[in-house]
Amino acid sequence: MNHRLVLLAIGVVGALGVTACGNNNSSSSSASGSVSSSASRAPIKLMTMGPVSAPQFSLPSIPVGAQIAVNEINSAGGVDGRKLQLITCNDQNNPDTAAQCARAAISDKVAALVGGLENYDRQIEPLLQQAGIPWVGLVTPDDYTSGNLFLFGGDAVDAFAAIGMALAKQGCKHIAVIVTVAAGTQKINAEQIEAGIRAGGAKVVGTFTVPATAVDFAPTVAAVRSAGADCIASGASPAQNGPLLAAVNGGPKLKIATASGGAPSTLVVALGNAANGLLATAGMLPPTSTQGVVPKLVRTMRAEYPKVPFDQFAETGYASVTVVAHAAKGLGDVTSSSLMSALPKVKEFDTGLGPVLDFSIAPVAAYPRLFTVKDYVYVAKSGDYVLAQPEPIDTSPALKLLGGQ
Repeated sequence: MNHRLVLLAIGVVGALGVTACGNNNSSSSSASGSVSSSASRAPIKLMTMGPVSAPQFSLPSIPVGAQIAVNEINSAGGVDGRKLQLITCNDQNNPDTAAQCARAAISDKVAALVGGLENYDRQIEPLLQQAGIPWVGLVTPDDYTSGNLFLFGGDAVDAFAAIGMALAKQGCKHIAVIVTVAAGTQKINAEQIEAGIRAGGAKVVGTFTVPATAVDFAPTVAAVRSAGADCIASGASPAQNGPLLAAVNGGPKLKIATASGGAPSTLVVALGNAANGLLATAGMLPPTSTQGVVPKLVRTMRAEYPKVPFDQFAETGYASVTVVAHAAKGLGDVTSSSLMSALPKVKEFDTGLGPVLDFSIAPVAAYPRLFTVKDYVYVAKSGDYVLAQPEPIDTSPALKLLGGQ
């Protein structure tokens, strides 16, 4: 999804020791164990980047899931005996620092970038693509075509499309769209949500924009009711979805759906029963899931990083490292070039977090680097997210509408 609009300001986790790349040497978390001076036994370098600590919002979970995967793989012997090393670059939500991170990845000769969020992908992707460095699991607001990207989806265009489709599948017939006015992105977000509504067979009764600083949603909700809406598709920020719920709860109930980044689990916990019935879309399973590696990852994060929220960034980082390690097996000399050749051969790789990855073909031609287009739907119950339905929504019909197919 477009995280310029919907990210939660979480704070800084000093224990990660993250600094901005490019200002000094890039900060790194090295795996345990000795490393031979031989190039063939040197650690395989990976990098994750994004606003780990930033003025507008911080996502300390970005490196956590990735580091946990690195630790697990190294404890099991690494990749064909070689350890993994994770470098974390905090872009501070600044385009110049993001460019420094990209240049650091090139100079450090990282084999791949894993997970993370990059709001300035259009500026830095040409550098990384020219260097031939693959980026697995990036959360991107803009770039679905660069040939070095291997995108999972779930927090991007498909998540916004899934908002509309989820409401339609819940029986909503007349849906109002609410989006935040910020950085000129409201039109893009609205179009994505509207495509999901139309693909689900429901009607858009109106699109309502609110300032990024808005906290009083009573007038907007009143306008939504006057338009005849039975449900609301929200593209508002975490700071706004709480007040939006309060405004809705003050009158006849309207079902609300948003992307999980717009109503993260920390918000649902804080709201408790007031959030009951809220729907959220995500590409990964919720923390309450008993499937795959979710319970183990939740336990590890709570034990080792108790102040960092379990969210989709942690899950994406974990999944990205595991798929890179899978692709690297048997390569011998693991480099960005050899991984670029190996990753398209990955098929039916179960991340253990929901998505089963196939990098050999993209489901929707208009989004050639988006390899998973299925999103789970959560529902808030008593301060927790649980699955609203067992199977994820296939957003292909909405993405095809957006792509003009």
